[in-house]
Amino acid sequence: MSEEEIYRKLVKISGSKFISKDPKLLEDFSTDLSFVKGKKPKYVVWLNKAKQIEDIIKLANSSGFSIIPVSSSSPIRYHGDTIPQKDNCIIVDLSRMNKILNIDRKNRVIMVEPGVVFGQLLPILQKKGLRLIQPLFPREGKSVLTTALERVPTTIPRYQWDSSDPLLCTEVIFGTGDLFRTGTAAGPGSIKEQKKSGQAQINPMGPTQFSPYRLIQGAQGSFGIVTWATLKLELRPTIQKLFHLQSDNLQDLLNLQHQLLKYRLGDEILIINNINLACLVKQELEDIKELSTSLAEWNLIFILAGRGKLASDKISYQEGDIQKIIEDLKLDHLKRVSSITDSEMIYALNESTSYSWRKRLKGNFQDIFFITSYEKIHEFINIVQNEISEDLGIYIQAINQGTSYHCEFDLYYNPNNKVESSLIKEKFLKISLELMESGAFFSRPYGVWAKEVFKRHEVSTRIALKKVKRIFDPNNILNPGVLCFDE
Repeated sequence: MSEEEIYRKLVKISGSKFISKDPKLLEDFSTDLSFVKGKKPKYVVWLNKAKQIEDIIKLANSSGFSIIPVSSSSPIRYHGDTIPQKDNCIIVDLSRMNKILNIDRKNRVIMVEPGVVFGQLLPILQKKGLRLIQPLFPREGKSVLTTALERVPTTIPRYQWDSSDPLLCTEVIFGTGDLFRTGTAAGPGSIKEQKKSGQAQINPMGPTQFSPYRLIQGAQGSFGIVTWATLKLELRPTIQKLFHLQSDNLQDLLNLQHQLLKYRLGDEILIINNINLACLVKQELEDIKELSTSLAEWNLIFILAGRGKLASDKISYQEGDIQKIIEDLKLDHLKRVSSITDSEMIYALNESTSYSWRKRLKGNFQDIFFITSYEKIHEFINIVQNEISEDLGIYIQAINQGTSYHCEFDLYYNPNNKVESSLIKEKFLKISLELMESGAFFSRPYGVWAKEVFKRHEVSTRIALKKVKRIFDPNNILNPGVLCFDE
């Protein structure tokens, strides 16, 4: 099929207003804030219906071009997972698919299309007395659905029963062009019939003994394109009380956090170093530097929350329990005075931001993140701090009810300084490799990590994933080049 004929068919699918080959736009989609080098796509196509996605996937299979799905309305991208790695790629932008299809307060479930972003959704949920279990201060233009698909850690570990949370059911169009629904959304009956009978697409398992949502999560759009998903919600607290404890000894805070998690005390709970905390709550460089120097190196943030008539009573008795734990652990010396107001911190934990908080210090950053056990956190921090002594942000987030931990290291640098950028690029790869060799589990292997991760699992994981890829995307049209799908 000729290039001209492909273009005409794309126009027929999307409409002439929703396809572009503007050189500047194509250049923007060939790069992001990561160190991944990419190629220019041929076109950017905006779709807003599942049928259009089916049609374009079928056209790609018959014509030989590749598709990279993008959902966030924000033009800022970070990890190289939406940059074309092969020639003859088309960007399929789903930001127009931005409908909130259903909010079920009774079952605490929401159904959203991929273009729904945090800045759009959070105010709507607040008015309904509901809240999303969200990551730490997400960007306004970040896709809510994509965040769940990529398993970005959330700040309330006690509500995370499985690594898939808060993702529930999905509707996905695989690389074959076949539409499929996962979990209880698969049936019996259509979605309309299920809703009529009181079902809420709340169970992600299935259909039958097959749970394909586990293939879709973390796949970076390489198996299928999700057209909608249901996500867990929680009731919005009527009262929130914030606690901010500081120490220059990380182990003090880890010990206390461990006990809080053990007894399910608190909702949001995280440990963050002084640099990252200052970036989180302040916007101007002067304010960030002033605050970071006034804080202890390590900061434990947690929130007690209550709902309804007995909210204050609940918080009161939990405070007593926490004080008893602090006394038993002999941690009365922890610093409690801070210039950060409760409202500043609660805002960062409940809202979204128009400007990425990690860009506030120096203009850009590279984040290294992985999953580990409680016992190895110190070892990994030492590895990174041996290489980076300044402008290093650290964020430790308990996940899966505290059974494991998301460790994140933010390497801040000035992107306009070539020497500094080159040094960070070198350090980024070196540190990542050292962490892998020491047992860090890179569960989301973006960009340059992918080759190193799958090189270490050549016999088992790589072979198995390629077999699965041949089933669901036999012609390798969906985001070729990511993960281990580089052929």
